[in-house]
Amino acid sequence: MTGVLVTRPEPGASETEAALRALGYDPVMAPLLTIAPVPGPVLDLTGFDAVAVTSANGLRELALRSPERTLPVYAVGERTAALAHELGFQAVYAAGGDVTSLSRLLSGRGPRVLHLSGEDVAGELSPADVEITRIAVYRAVPVDDLPDTAVTALRAGRVAYVALFSPRTARVFVTLAQKAGLSAPAGGLIALCISAAVARAAEGFAFSETHVAAQPDAASLLALLPAVKGS
Repeated sequence: MTGVLVTRPEPGASETEAALRALGYDPVMAPLLTIAPVPGPVLDLTGFDAVAVTSANGLRELALRSPERTLPVYAVGERTAALAHELGFQAVYAAGGDVTSLSRLLSGRGPRVLHLSGEDVAGELSPADVEITRIAVYRAVPVDDLPDTAVTALRAGRVAYVALFSPRTARVFVTLAQKAGLSAPAGGLIALCISAAVARAAEGFAFSETHVAAQPDAASLLALLPAVKGS
């Protein structure tokens, strides 16, 4: 089977691993970030008209830190919205998978919206006629080295694709690959990027090809892979 290096952190990494196996690929697991909560008190949602979440991690922290389930939740995409329903939130709205579409969805839905995010964000929400208050409720901590199994697979040429889900993950991969003394194999290595911003962040590694997903979600990224006969 063809190898795909999965750099996504948990809990999404296991989901991607299962999806790749179902497609007939051999996932090589190398989560490059560890998600950790930013310690803080119970969230006080008094005075806010809605909550915006740009990842499932922010949504999980909301569910843990507040018993409120009736305030409208605006999620970055359909998968995060589905999780919000599972966690008991009653009024849930899904954007198109990125900060720009979420900003459009939030326009006029204020006047005050609480944005729960990680410490590092790809972009700030900027909806019209809405005051955004952003609180970082989790952080993504980079690992120190690529896993030995990933280094071995890359050196042996068993990996054909590297799946990159965020600009930060792409930058960490480039840094750690250089640290490990890795270079693209003779046949080349193809980057599968969830967005153009991720592709730009991956430019420091000599990928033979870089493909960008049609939509900024995991399903669209995996759709970049060619079909595997007999899978």
